[in-house]
Amino acid sequence: MKAHHLSPKTQMAVIVMLLLPFLASAQEIPYRTSFEAPVFTPGPLGAGKDGWVGEGAIQNATPGAVRTGSQSLQVLETGVVSRSLTSPAGKEVTIDGYYRGPTVNSKPNPLDMDLGSSLLLFHGTDGILALDGDGSGGGEWISTGVMVSNSSFQRITIRQNYTTHTWTLYIDGQQVPQGNPQTFGFKDNSINQLSGIDIETSNQGKGYLDDFSATTSVPEFLQLPCSIFHWNGRKRLRWT
Repeated sequence: MKAHHLSPKTQMAVIVMLLLPFLASAQEIPYRTSFEAPVFTPGPLGAGKDGWVGEGAIQNATPGAVRTGSQSLQVLETGVVSRSLTSPAGKEVTIDGYYRGPTVNSKPNPLDMDLGSSLLLFHGTDGILALDGDGSGGGEWISTGVMVSNSSFQRITIRQNYTTHTWTLYIDGQQVPQGNPQTFGFKDNSINQLSGIDIETSNQGKGYLDDFSATTSVPEFLQLPCSIFHWNGRKRLRWT
């Protein structure tokens, strides 16, 4: 599978859901992995491990970069790792995983990027940013109010609605932006189904992913009775 590189490659640390070219080997969701043996063995991805390809490795030498088990996916500095996945057209999809990675100090112009739906940027001073796309390839980077943790994993959960071409972001189980949660628009409304994920790191360090899943299921933290959440000390009733 050809990785879709974003530009400039050395100045970005993002998780991106892209419309990748359909491949016969693409796996239909649901898909779940914790990057453990026997499916995954330590070492470079090389020609690919369980469909994950690119400039990365399965690592077990840094316990602090593993959330569960003994292994995690490592994305090398200025590297891109991709996984081709497919979902039925028009279905709502949940992308969920625990990520720890480097930051950048610039905000790229979305118009300079490849085709995409939901995009995250890990910024050194502004924290985790989400792209509120305009459907035509552009959009605005929105602050989530959550800073990047360089020492621990953060749970990133994205709900993609391919009918409305909108997406919702949860960080560690809380919808963002903090205090004023909202949905975001797709970067490109021509995308009608999940076709893959790209993870790209900056030149500031390596990235790590663990306990990843892509499903049509509602996350467990949204399945509480009546979906009652507490934000800033206030209760809000939210149906999903």
